[in-house]
Amino acid sequence: MLLRRQAHAEELAVVAVLDERAALDARAAAESGVSNHAMRRDLDTARALESLPAIAAAAAAGMLSDEQLAAVTQLADESTDEEWAARAPNVSPVDLRRMVRTRSKPTTSDSWQRREARTLWMRWDEAHAMLRFGGALPDVMGAEFEATINELVDQLRPAPGGTWDTRAHRGADALHQLCRAARRERNHACGSDAPQLAPKAILQVQVPPVGPATIAGIPIPDEKLEQLRANATIEPLLVDDSGAPLAVGRRFSSISPKIARAVLLRDGHCRVPGCDLTYSLEIHHLVPRSYGGTDDIANLAAVCNLAHHHEQLVPHGPYALVGNPNQPDGLRLVVYAELTAGEARRHGHPPPPGCRRA
Repeated sequence: MLLRRQAHAEELAVVAVLDERAALDARAAAESGVSNHAMRRDLDTARALESLPAIAAAAAAGMLSDEQLAAVTQLADESTDEEWAARAPNVSPVDLRRMVRTRSKPTTSDSWQRREARTLWMRWDEAHAMLRFGGALPDVMGAEFEATINELVDQLRPAPGGTWDTRAHRGADALHQLCRAARRERNHACGSDAPQLAPKAILQVQVPPVGPATIAGIPIPDEKLEQLRANATIEPLLVDDSGAPLAVGRRFSSISPKIARAVLLRDGHCRVPGCDLTYSLEIHHLVPRSYGGTDDIANLAAVCNLAHHHEQLVPHGPYALVGNPNQPDGLRLVVYAELTAGEARRHGHPPPPGCRRA
């Protein structure tokens, strides 16, 4: 293992030389049997090591694995080179990567790019009569899915005297349960005009002294956290700079069940114009709390998450519902950035950046 680590450090030194000679490209990677991703990672690491002599020396001595080295070169700079050369060999690659992720707070644009990258694929394996599937879910969607599946898996216990099935089998059964529950909800909703709130997720949010809050170790923008606030049960976890828990807060929901029921009774369906869904509804602050909005019923409206309407509204999305929610025709959907300063103030919002003054 030591020899392998030292060989990798020598390889990175060669990469740095080839980079100086502009001899690295996709063709060179293909000829050497290296993927473009691996080549880019090694190239970034090699470039970083040129200004990190202490870490480079630790790598040459075989003190750092490939994963540790790739991560620590993203964390360290010239002023912290010696500190990280001493610390990194004792920090797992997982923790180093987490530190890299939480160095900067993601923007709303980053969050939307993650969402646009979501995917699910399915295909039938006719030879084995099996449905194959896979995909990728961003930050909060991934955390909710993971938490829900794990909870259902842990509930699938064997009958008294029976043996535990494998976790993989129970995971498949849990996903099937989730699909059947969704169909029951849909069938019930189609047979009833009564509005229904979407199930509340239970999310543990890690709050460090500095930097972004995280869910399942993934940094999220403040706007996304605010959107979750009214429709998830939040359990805050205060952590120190290294991610160690310091204190666990009480689980809370910002909107009381009584207020949520009152909003549902008044609205009856999603208040986004043109949408009449009566199920999978969430409570939306017309004027977000970060904009100075309150939890008063006059500042709340029911919107659906099935058509992703809630995600598209401020502060996380580009649109705003403005007007009087107490009137059936009192709300309209606008592009927030296109509001004038006067229109924004009239509806209780701060003027959008770069808005028209007329």
